[in-house]
Amino acid sequence: MDKLESIRNFREPRTTEEVRSFLGLVNYVGRFIPDLATLTFPLRRLTNLGQKYVWRFEQQIAFDKLKEHMMNPKTLGYFNDEDRTQLVADASPVGLGAVLIQINNQGPRIIAYASKSLSEVEKRYAQIEKEALALVWAVERFHFYLYGRTFELITDHKPLQTIFGPRSKPCARIERWVVRLQAYKAKVIYKPGKSNVADPLSRLAITSNTTGITFDEFSEYYVHWIASNAMPIALKLTEIEQSSNIDKSIQSVRVALDQGIWSEEAQPFKLFATELCFAGKILLRGNRMVIPESLRKQTLELAHEGHPGMTIMKQRLRAKVWWPKMDLQVEQHIKNCRGCMLVAAPSAPEPMKRRELPSGPWQHLAVDFLGPLPSSHYLFVVVDYFSRYLEIEIMTKIDTKETINRLEIIFARFGLPLSITADNGPQFSSVEFRVYCESNNIKLINTIPYWPQQNGEVERQNRSILKRLTISQGINSNWIEDLNKYLLMYRSTPHSTTEKTPSEMLLGYYIRDKLPCIYQPKEVDEEVIERDKEMKEKGKLYADKRHHAKVNHMSEGDNVLVKNMIKSNKLTPTFGSESCKVIKRKGGDVVIASESGAKYRRHITHLQDVSKSLQVADNSNDTTNRKVKESVEESTVNSRIKRAVQQPIYMQDYVQTVDGDTNKDSLK
Repeated sequence: MDKLESIRNFREPRTTEEVRSFLGLVNYVGRFIPDLATLTFPLRRLTNLGQKYVWRFEQQIAFDKLKEHMMNPKTLGYFNDEDRTQLVADASPVGLGAVLIQINNQGPRIIAYASKSLSEVEKRYAQIEKEALALVWAVERFHFYLYGRTFELITDHKPLQTIFGPRSKPCARIERWVVRLQAYKAKVIYKPGKSNVADPLSRLAITSNTTGITFDEFSEYYVHWIASNAMPIALKLTEIEQSSNIDKSIQSVRVALDQGIWSEEAQPFKLFATELCFAGKILLRGNRMVIPESLRKQTLELAHEGHPGMTIMKQRLRAKVWWPKMDLQVEQHIKNCRGCMLVAAPSAPEPMKRRELPSGPWQHLAVDFLGPLPSSHYLFVVVDYFSRYLEIEIMTKIDTKETINRLEIIFARFGLPLSITADNGPQFSSVEFRVYCESNNIKLINTIPYWPQQNGEVERQNRSILKRLTISQGINSNWIEDLNKYLLMYRSTPHSTTEKTPSEMLLGYYIRDKLPCIYQPKEVDEEVIERDKEMKEKGKLYADKRHHAKVNHMSEGDNVLVKNMIKSNKLTPTFGSESCKVIKRKGGDVVIASESGAKYRRHITHLQDVSKSLQVADNSNDTTNRKVKESVEESTVNSRIKRAVQQPIYMQDYVQTVDGDTNKDSLK
C-alpha cells in the first residue's frame, strides 16, 4: 500500500535527535499500539541525558516491531468528509515528509503518510525554500483529499505563516509556489518542531529519486530567466557571476540562507531574507538581481546616462537590480555629477534671522525706490523699524543729490537716525551718499546683491503701496490723492505686530482721521517688546517650514558655483561653470573670489557648494537615528507652527532681514 510505503522504508536512526523524532511519530499513534511503553523502552534509553549513543540489537528489534505496528491498518483511519482535516509537512536537508490527519470527537487519526527525497538541485535550496517546498509538495501529493476543502497546513517553520500570507514579498522561487497554493483553501499554522509528526518521514524515509528531476523544475527555469533578464545593459552575465562568486557579502548570504547563521557581512541582507534566493552563483531579491560591490559603481554610471533625475534613476535601477543602501548611493552619485550641479535647483534658504525691535523710534530706517510708474514718477519709500511709520516722497529724478535732498527734508521733521538699510542702487552705493551718511554719523547698511529679503520691511511696504496704485490705475482716479489717503489710513491703523498705530509709536499720539475716536496717548511698555519677539518667532517658524530652510555649513575656502542671475536664453544653466572660492562669510552674506581675481558679494543661496559631497551612512543605525531625529524635529516645528497660525500674521513678518556691512568698492 502506498500509504505505508514511507514507513516501510524507514532507515535506522543515527542520532539521538532522530530517535526522538521517531518516538514522536510513534506516540502520536500510540493508542493503537499495545504495550507501547515496553516496546519503546530500548529507544527511550538512548535519549537519556549523558547516555552514549550505541545502536544495538535490542534497539533494532524494538525499531522493527514499532514499524510493523504503525503499518498495521488498525493504526490508520478512513477519510471522512465531515471531520476536521490537517496536513503536517516538514523538510530535512535530504528529504520531505507529510502526514495527513483527521480529527473528530474521538481524537486525531492518521489517514496517510508520504515522503520524498530531494534531488541534487533541491538539496542546494536554502532551508526556508525547502520548508516551503514541503508544503507545496504535500498539498499536491494529497490533492485528491484536499482540493475544494478547507484544511489546516501545519509547519514548524514560523516565517512560512507570513510568506504564504496575502501581503508577503517572497523570493522568485517561493513566489511561484505561493501562486500554486492559491488554488487550495489552506490555512498555514505554525507548531514547534517537537510536535511535528512529519519530521521522521523527512529524515528516516528512504525513497529513490534516480531521475534527478526536481519536484518543480519549471520554477528553476523561471528563476534563471529572471537572472538573465535582470542584467543591466552593458554588463555581461558572466561578469556578474564571477564578481558574485568572490564577493564576501554575497557568499555570507549563501551561508546564512543554508545554515541560518547571519554573519556581520550578511546583516544588511537579513531584513530581506524571505525575498532572497540563488540562481546558480547569482543572488536574487524577488525578481531583481543583487549586484556585487565591485560592479555597483559601473551600474550607477550606466543608470545615470542621459542625466536622469534622482527619482527616475531610482526607478530605472529598482526595475532590475538591488543592493543594500542603493538609494543613498544614487543620491550621492547625482549630487556629485558636475553636469547636474550646473542646472540644479538653488539651495534652500538659510533660517531667518529677524531684526530685534529697536529701543526707540526713528533709530533704524529702511529705504528703497519704487518705480518707475506710468507717469515716469518714482516713489522714495522710508520705513522706521520701530514704529513701522511710513514716509513717501514722489520724485522724477532719483540721482544721489536728489535722494539726499529728500532725506534731509524727512530728517528735518523726525531727526537723524542711527542707521539706514538700503539696497545696492547707484544712489545708495555712491561715494557721495556714503560721505553724507558718515558726516551725519549714520551707519549705512547695504543689502546683499539680489537678496531683497534682507530689507524685508520696506519691500513689504512696497507691495502694499503697489496694490493701491494698481487699484487707482484700474478705476482711473488720481493716484497721488489715493496714495495720501492710504498713508493716512496706514499711519492711524494699529499694526498687526505691535497692536499700536505707527503714529502713536513714533509721535506718541493718535493722528486724527475721518473716523471718530477717543484714544489717549499711552506709554510704551515691555509688553510691546515681548509681543514683537513672539510674533517674529512665529513668522520665522512658518517661513522656515514653508521654505524647507536648513543651515548651510559653507565656510571660507570652499569652492562654489555662482547662480546666473541674468539668463541670456532658456538653455542657460542655473549656475555658472566658473569655480569661485569663499573668502569671507557672515551669516548669509558671502564674499567670493573668481579665478581671475574678481570679487563678488552674494547671498549663500546663490551659491552651489562643489567641494563637499554627500557621505553614505556607514551603517543602518546611523540612518535610522538620523530619520528619528528629523522626525522629532519636524514634529516639534509642526506643533509650534500650529500654535503660531492661531493669530493673524502679516507677510512682512516672514521676510528675512539680516544686517550686513557696507559694500566695498571691489564688490559687484
